[in-house]
Amino acid sequence: MVITKAHGSLAALLAAGLVISGYSASGFAQTAQDQTMQDRMRIMQERIDDLARQLDAMKKEQQEQQAKAAATPAAPAAPATGAGPAAPSVAKSGGKKEAEPETKFDRFMKGFFGTFDVSLDDTTKGIDQKSAFHWNYANPLDPSSGLVRGGNKGYGAVGRVGYIPAISSNGSNIGYRGDHKIGNSNIDFIYQVATALNMAAAPGLNNTWTKSSNVVTGALGLGDTYIGFKNRSWGTVKIGTMFGPYKTSTDRLNPFGSGLGNYSTIMGNTGGDNRVEFGTRFDHIIVYDSPVWDGVSFDIMLAPGQNVTYNNVTIPLGSSDCSGSNSPGSGNLLLNCDDGGFGDAYGGDIKFEKGGLYLTAAYEMHRSVNRNSDGLGSNSPYYNYLLLTNSPLLDFGTYNAFAAEYPGAAAATTPPYLTDIANEYAWKFGGQYRLPFGLVVDALYEHMFRSLPAALEFQNERERFGTWFALEQTLMDGRDVIAAGWAHAGRTPGDPAGQHNYNALEQLNGDNTANSYTLQWRHRLDKQLTWYLDSAYTVNDGNAHYDIGAGGHGIKTDCHDGTNTVFTDFTSAGPTTWGGCHELGFSTGMTYKF
Repeated sequence: MVITKAHGSLAALLAAGLVISGYSASGFAQTAQDQTMQDRMRIMQERIDDLARQLDAMKKEQQEQQAKAAATPAAPAAPATGAGPAAPSVAKSGGKKEAEPETKFDRFMKGFFGTFDVSLDDTTKGIDQKSAFHWNYANPLDPSSGLVRGGNKGYGAVGRVGYIPAISSNGSNIGYRGDHKIGNSNIDFIYQVATALNMAAAPGLNNTWTKSSNVVTGALGLGDTYIGFKNRSWGTVKIGTMFGPYKTSTDRLNPFGSGLGNYSTIMGNTGGDNRVEFGTRFDHIIVYDSPVWDGVSFDIMLAPGQNVTYNNVTIPLGSSDCSGSNSPGSGNLLLNCDDGGFGDAYGGDIKFEKGGLYLTAAYEMHRSVNRNSDGLGSNSPYYNYLLLTNSPLLDFGTYNAFAAEYPGAAAATTPPYLTDIANEYAWKFGGQYRLPFGLVVDALYEHMFRSLPAALEFQNERERFGTWFALEQTLMDGRDVIAAGWAHAGRTPGDPAGQHNYNALEQLNGDNTANSYTLQWRHRLDKQLTWYLDSAYTVNDGNAHYDIGAGGHGIKTDCHDGTNTVFTDFTSAGPTTWGGCHELGFSTGMTYKF
């Protein structure tokens, strides 16, 4: 009966409400002093209360309809002979009872969606602790005098850098989407609200020894959240916070989802750390999705920078974090958004799909990306030359003001850059082909650029090419899938030299490439539940420091050791990066989708 289905749907919704409200309450407790967070939690609670009222009304309406139907007397049976209407033919209906009409409540419940993914991981950083040496020029005031390697720095990695078991929540989320037909028009108003859940830990601010963020995980809006309009003739327009077309156009080429070795370890990742610069979710973004014409479609996006400064050193208006996905001062840096903050962003893609073939090309631009903090703590001999010659490329004004206030801390660091602000953009093209016997082949080429003047190219680690190749074979009538992937990061023109074991000679020879290898087996238990076993191995050469887990896996394993500070002094002293690490990890978990 319909009421039985309603009870099951209602139970599912109440469970979803409990998850959301539970995370909201925990987030409120952690940030009770923050008035802004209180306002958010109040609005969230009002939404949940309104949702409960709607459910009560729908349930009451459904019960009234069923009571009315039960009170209506059944129609008399048709006579065997005579002029009465003929009985319905069983042959025409196939002997099946006519489907009951969908109620408003049932339609409402269909809007919920989500993914629960939790894994058991065991990973190691693979750091070489014997390779940290001092480097300089034979004549520090003459870069043409040749490189000289000094003595060993005398200490290895701090903390646990071997295998560490962990429980990780990976891309878990709950959301609701729906639409509303506008009057008698052929235009629909569409909406979606989503939250990213941490299934393995309590929600809160993302403040670790390697990164600080003001965004509360496990809160409404930490997922693709938008409103918009949709029409079959002219397409869809969405406004909110969501991923851009550059990322979404090639998501299907990544069979590993939120696994340890998903392709975001290298693809879209300019710096080689945990952030995926060309795969980020944008605040305040507008996206247009075109209709499909004979297999061809396109998408375009614009994300206004909303920054009150010319050099994007402040948090954008209406946002919680810098546009570079961290908070000012993250990494024990100065209280600026100068570790990747950018202004306007725009881009798009074009796609073609017919039969088993899918092809796409995409482009994305980030304007005026501020990376002045790359000068803090640099181990580069050329940076030392700039420092000794009082180069105008360095921000001595900020450094001297800092030294006057904190002379002890200033002695442990170096000036930031003054003009390390430039456009960063990327383009890529790739495709997928599905063969009749269950084999899927994915291939992708990408090139990322940073438009720096020649004087700053020596520290440009953001410009390089990358490639991705993956195979995915379905077995056992679709219940089992095995997949293998390989990503390669090409050499970069330079390096900021923040690694403790930075090797100037290897950088001169271009030895900073990386390769990442992934294997995965997935077993489908039913239509919604999957068990998987995953392994990933990233091999960094020379000064490279790419990780495993970037771009979706809850816990990342990177090239940072356990160095941490007990107070903030803005010197960048803290998490020590080691180039050339070889991270290896194994993961097994369950994914449930609804």
